[in-house]
Amino acid sequence: MNRETARIDGLHLDGLVWGVGTWQSQPLHLHLPPGQTLALLGHNGAGKTALLDTLAGFLPARAGRIGLGGRELTTLPPEHRRIGYMFQTDALLPHWSIERNLRLGRGARADLRPLLDALGLRPWLHLYPHQLSGGQRQRVALARALVGGPDLLLLDEPFSAIDPEARPALRQTLADLLRASAVSTVLVTHDARDAQLLGDQVGVLDRGRLLQSGATQAVFDRPSDLRSARLLGVDNLWPMHVLPATAAQPPQTVCLGHGGCPVLDGLLPPAGVTLRAADRVIVAVRAEHLQPLPAAASPAAEGVLTLRATLTAARLEGPLWRLHCALDCGLTAQAYALPAQWRDLALSVGAPLALALRRQDVHLLV
Repeated sequence: MNRETARIDGLHLDGLVWGVGTWQSQPLHLHLPPGQTLALLGHNGAGKTALLDTLAGFLPARAGRIGLGGRELTTLPPEHRRIGYMFQTDALLPHWSIERNLRLGRGARADLRPLLDALGLRPWLHLYPHQLSGGQRQRVALARALVGGPDLLLLDEPFSAIDPEARPALRQTLADLLRASAVSTVLVTHDARDAQLLGDQVGVLDRGRLLQSGATQAVFDRPSDLRSARLLGVDNLWPMHVLPATAAQPPQTVCLGHGGCPVLDGLLPPAGVTLRAADRVIVAVRAEHLQPLPAAASPAAEGVLTLRATLTAARLEGPLWRLHCALDCGLTAQAYALPAQWRDLALSVGAPLALALRRQDVHLLV
């Protein structure tokens, strides 16, 4: 089986069970098309690193199989899998120069020039790991994982050792490299931003069980359950109940309330779900889907809901303002505003405002 075929067929995990000691996962079934990145999102203890170690061959699979490009990898030793691995720590050999670290294994005969240029490594080749910053060492570790054109790239929390201010630049560099190299990649992280910006597909992993997987935007917009919603960084999770239908309510839609107060109306239940009066649901709304408006804003357009609120706090996060609000119905909400938007609103803590929300951006967890 040649490398071109490996790139065509992608990665197949068929009932893969992995584990460490007495702990083991649930069976995992996944297909990663060639050239795509799968971002697996989960907290500590989810089994993320153990899964990568099993794919790399450092841990034996407990059950199931690993296929890559039609090759059976399940029992192959690590050196025969053609896999690049970027560890959570850079794992560079401290007594070797940067160039010698890159020449290890597949890099012995590889053309390093494209990676040196893409990652700006040329000035550091004669230096040793201790002479570089954490961000620079991570760039070297990334180059070492990519050198020689592996058939599969594994990335374990690639930005965990990077200062927050340096992460956006390295994240963009990595995104560019993954697109240029077209190598199938499995990335594990606990940061929803990494998963959203780097993953073509996203999976939510919890205690060795895959809760959900699919195209990135679909997973982020429609989490499968409350646990997934929290891991995916949904800021607004509102407990509500279904109110009795009224004559004015459109057919097959529901009205949701909190504390006896109607809040959201004209909503369609999830496909295949029937909601009845007094049923309890969780409403999931991402902060970026709430648009802050002046309190005296005109009536909402068709398909848009208006929530009345009071500003309780605001802080700048990168290029956006995060607004903390108290809804009139007693719930709390978080929304984002662009700097120009924030200036135009001219709000102070305690001021009233409106939050516009499209019905299509409301997701019900039942």
